[in-house]
Amino acid sequence: MTRSAKKSIDTKSEPASDSMDGYAFPARLQMLGNTLADREKEVGEYFLRKPEAAYLSITEVVSDGSLSYGTIIRFCQKMKCAGFQDFKVLLAQELGKSNRENGTENGDGIAQYAEKISSELVNTQKLINRITVAKVAKALNQAGRVLVAGIAGSAAPAVGFDYRLSRIGVHSEAVGDGYTLAIRAASLTRGDVFLAVSFSGATKDILTATQIAKENGATVVSLTNFIHAPLVELADLSLFSATDRDPMSCEVFSNVSSNFVLDVVFSSLLGMRPAAGKAIVKTFKAISDRRV
Repeated sequence: MTRSAKKSIDTKSEPASDSMDGYAFPARLQMLGNTLADREKEVGEYFLRKPEAAYLSITEVVSDGSLSYGTIIRFCQKMKCAGFQDFKVLLAQELGKSNRENGTENGDGIAQYAEKISSELVNTQKLINRITVAKVAKALNQAGRVLVAGIAGSAAPAVGFDYRLSRIGVHSEAVGDGYTLAIRAASLTRGDVFLAVSFSGATKDILTATQIAKENGATVVSLTNFIHAPLVELADLSLFSATDRDPMSCEVFSNVSSNFVLDVVFSSLLGMRPAAGKAIVKTFKAISDRRV
């Protein structure tokens, strides 16, 4: 076989990376044709039937579609996506475009956003276990130290909760850097609390620090958007929020429901600390001269 003939065959067997740029998912699937293994074709058929699965986690797709992690990842790579998250973004963009073309996104944007937030808070409320909230508040109240972890989009609610804890005299610290987080987690001991905020519950740096904190005897508390997540499996106490799972917007919108859950915990904690009011007044005076 000549070199030119071999090149022609290779080109037909799998399109070059740039040849698929701009193509929608169904077109990419058709272009790949018989280069997909039978199980990979099942993944493609699954997403053709259920494009809304773009808003599911890979664990949920595995369960719902009776698929395997490895097959899904290989399929996404053949779709010229870096991984499952990249593939979800592709599908989400197509769903968003379809919604706009169908006129489902018409209307006042502010009203739509308010309705979206209201819906997420209602759904989050349904996920709140009062007993778990009380246990988390009790652990925070009795903790020698509290380490609040949040990476990337989850850093904001982590920092905000640390600020609230500091206002009532709880010895806490928020960390959003993976290396620093691991170091701080290694210094925790029994009686301390490690509270991890993670939208996916599968962030590597969070999981590493969580394992370290757990091995050192700290109580691990998780706040995630997925009931079945690696972080939940490691946690002693788990809190959940209901947030938009659209990979195009989850980091932007997820903080509202996360902060709601943390506010509920904080409210419960306040009831356990009689001196909390005095601490808030004291810390208020400490910053009052910073106001114009």
